[in-house]
Amino acid sequence: MADRGWMYSGWKRGRPTNEWVEKTNEFLDRAYSIPELVESDTIKCPCAMCRNYFRHKRPKIELHLCHNGYKENYQTWTSHGERRENHEHVIGLEVQPEGFGETDRMDDMLVDLAGGHPPLDEETPTGFAEAFYRMAVSADERVHDQTLHSRLSTVARLLAIKSQYNLSVACYDNYVGLVHELLPPNSKIPQDFYRSKKLLEGLGMQYHKIDVCEKNCMLYYKDNKNKDTCDICGTSRYKDGSNKVPRKVLRYLPITDRLQRLYAHEGTAKLMRSHKEDHVARSTKMLHPCHGKAWKQFDDDFPDFAEDARNVRLGFATDGFTPYKLNAASYSCWPVFWVPYNLPPGVCMKPEYIFLAMVIPGPEHPGNKLSVLLQPMIDELLNLWAGVKTYDASVKRHFTMRASYLWSIHDFPAYGMFAGWSTHGIFACPQCMCEGNAYRLKKGLKATWFDCHRRFLPIDHPFRNKANAFRKGKTNMENNTTGNI
Repeated sequence: MADRGWMYSGWKRGRPTNEWVEKTNEFLDRAYSIPELVESDTIKCPCAMCRNYFRHKRPKIELHLCHNGYKENYQTWTSHGERRENHEHVIGLEVQPEGFGETDRMDDMLVDLAGGHPPLDEETPTGFAEAFYRMAVSADERVHDQTLHSRLSTVARLLAIKSQYNLSVACYDNYVGLVHELLPPNSKIPQDFYRSKKLLEGLGMQYHKIDVCEKNCMLYYKDNKNKDTCDICGTSRYKDGSNKVPRKVLRYLPITDRLQRLYAHEGTAKLMRSHKEDHVARSTKMLHPCHGKAWKQFDDDFPDFAEDARNVRLGFATDGFTPYKLNAASYSCWPVFWVPYNLPPGVCMKPEYIFLAMVIPGPEHPGNKLSVLLQPMIDELLNLWAGVKTYDASVKRHFTMRASYLWSIHDFPAYGMFAGWSTHGIFACPQCMCEGNAYRLKKGLKATWFDCHRRFLPIDHPFRNKANAFRKGKTNMENNTTGNI
């Protein structure tokens, strides 16, 4: 089977020839004879639609090959047991071990992405599948004949540079235009930013723009989506002028797709169960949040949730920062992050596993209106608590993934906004509440907690009887009634 021109020329009058059918059966017999390629009686489908990214059983592969033919340039069966011994020599290009070209791992990324969205039963690809197939074609398509860079890897690098250096769309279009002038006329890089984004549409990482009242009173969301004025303060939704430009926009990035992507990769899917199956789960030391009281109490309260180790425990983090220079006008922007704590301690704190879920716009901090701005995230959490169908690449099966919110990470002022507890005055401590023994200074009336710590000492400690070492004329024989240290 050295001469494989039959793969593309073995059709006459729209039908496969006897030679094509015979050699296709030989190809499938050979592939199924290699145990490493077969999983649950399926192998990778080499048709022009699946392109070795989806797995099927033999009857469906035969049907796909008859309908779609083989993927282009597949004379070397790299996904069916063969190795590419002699790579094509490319003039003037040296492939670095950690560079792009054949080491950019774009194919691996697409295999993981395909695993997260197994093929549908219908033959015609729609929605995600259609965008994925367009992206898969670009992963195999070189920019031009004298480079190993694929169309997909090149566009991914260009968009990464744009994001890293905060380039405008016009700047991106201009330097892509210059790149086109430097490359041969038949180069296949998209001509502008719009076409570049369309190429990566198959990644499925969408975000939503939600208009917000200028005073954060309400979101133009769900039932309020088509309103033009705020129901609370009466402020117009749009700026003055004929164009409908919103005064303030909340950008929301759903986390469901990104949690599902964690299970699309076989290695990461196993890590998501490590808190229950790994040696860390059996440790007697505090090595993971699963050893904490909050995690264990949650498991006791919701045993049906704790039964499946793949259900996700999430941590929430938010705080304000100034995106401009300190000498510029004050502007407070609030990003919101989620952290999946199922992962091992050395993994879950890495930047790639901390998901940006929301960017709350300024210029002022949201204050007690923070709960209004978190509505889309709360709605998604309710859906995740009910469960979403997810594909687990480690076991090659679907399961119902659920997620719960366990912890919040923020500073004390942000705690007041998020939890609705005033962090000012003598009742600022959310643990001690009214039992904190704080008082106000006589002159400045500021709240102070000086000398509130002696009640935590043993009852016979000498500091308790000292009347002038702390507050003048005050001893403290009070017991710790809050239970906190």
